[in-house]
Amino acid sequence: MSQIDDNTQSHLDNLANVIDEKIEKASKASQDNVKNEVDDVVKGEVKNLVNTFNEGQDALNKRLDSIEVENKKNNFANTFRNRSDVFADALNKSESVKAMKEGTRQNAGFEIKSDVLISGAFSGANSARDVTGVDKIEGIKRDPSAFTNLRDIIPVGSTSSNVIRYVKEASWTDNAAAVAEGSAPSDSQFTLSANDAVVQKLTSVMTISQEMLDDTPALSSYLSQRIPAKINSLLDTQLLTGNGTSPNLQGLLDAAGSTEFDLAASAPFYHAIESAQELDVIIVALNQLALANYQASAIVLNPTDFHKMYLLKDTTNEYLRGTSITTADGFFRINGTRVLVNTQMNSGEFIVGDFSMGSQIWQREGLNVAFGYEDTDNFSKYLVSVRGMMRIAHSIYSGNAYVWGTFTTAKASLETA
Repeated sequence: MSQIDDNTQSHLDNLANVIDEKIEKASKASQDNVKNEVDDVVKGEVKNLVNTFNEGQDALNKRLDSIEVENKKNNFANTFRNRSDVFADALNKSESVKAMKEGTRQNAGFEIKSDVLISGAFSGANSARDVTGVDKIEGIKRDPSAFTNLRDIIPVGSTSSNVIRYVKEASWTDNAAAVAEGSAPSDSQFTLSANDAVVQKLTSVMTISQEMLDDTPALSSYLSQRIPAKINSLLDTQLLTGNGTSPNLQGLLDAAGSTEFDLAASAPFYHAIESAQELDVIIVALNQLALANYQASAIVLNPTDFHKMYLLKDTTNEYLRGTSITTADGFFRINGTRVLVNTQMNSGEFIVGDFSMGSQIWQREGLNVAFGYEDTDNFSKYLVSVRGMMRIAHSIYSGNAYVWGTFTTAKASLETA
């Protein structure tokens, strides 16, 4: 066998090296291609999985949202129970009412301890301003869209006493100031007085037929509207105009209950507004309250006075509503402050106040409903007298938290001379 010379061997070795390099490059390229193909497949599968997960998550979120909405509806329905349901429950559970229907007794009654007239839940911006230590009544509430009474804007507490003793701020002189080193500061002066709010009894009596008494659904529907409305109306009158002499509550429009609109020549807007209108008066009253360091939470107006403002037009015969008078959260507002339109407010008068801080209603006894034949000739006429009663007190902590006045005198003080 012939031997390969060194030169030939060298060429063969070089050729082998070239072939090895070609094979290595080809192998690497193949691996890269395979890797890229695998990466593409993996990425595609991961994307599909992510899309599937996102679709499932969206469906889950929608389902959770629907469950949350349903729970809120149920909670709302449980919290804001219909008055008719409340009366129906009380009527059905009252053994004395059953006995009266059966003719075995001449009178009957029941008490709704969780008062159907209570409407304000103590939460939100004003919750911290409630009187410390007062148990809040969370029971049965009305639909918020139906709020029309003063107790809807005044905090309500419960009491087991017949008299509420409280401290009232009569005046405050703020002498806070920066002082030089070694100088004596001026004292801020305030006057406090001890006051008693006596629990008073508010009642309303009506007559119904024996047939209505026998028909519980019709009775509960009728009473759930009539009795609370009558008691609320009476309470509004007392909260506004009561003179504080038993059996009356202390009202906000009484001299001891609020501060009068500033008619003095030193007032900021005295004789400063041309063609002053009722709307001007309200805005100036809001300013007066702000200068007393109170934030107005509501304006109480008679319906006629409010709608007179609502119908105001400018010189081009365009309504002014939408600027100073707006609506928000289902309520009318003047300069952002809620308006409570109430028929018990005297026509031609107004009151602007921090109702969340200036006073409080105290409930001694919830709405008590009693039935009886023993009233005149009810028995012979197959009629039944129904009496609604509740026991309430009203404590006014600061008259400076309210500004009250009449539009006639207030406009005269604002009108340019």
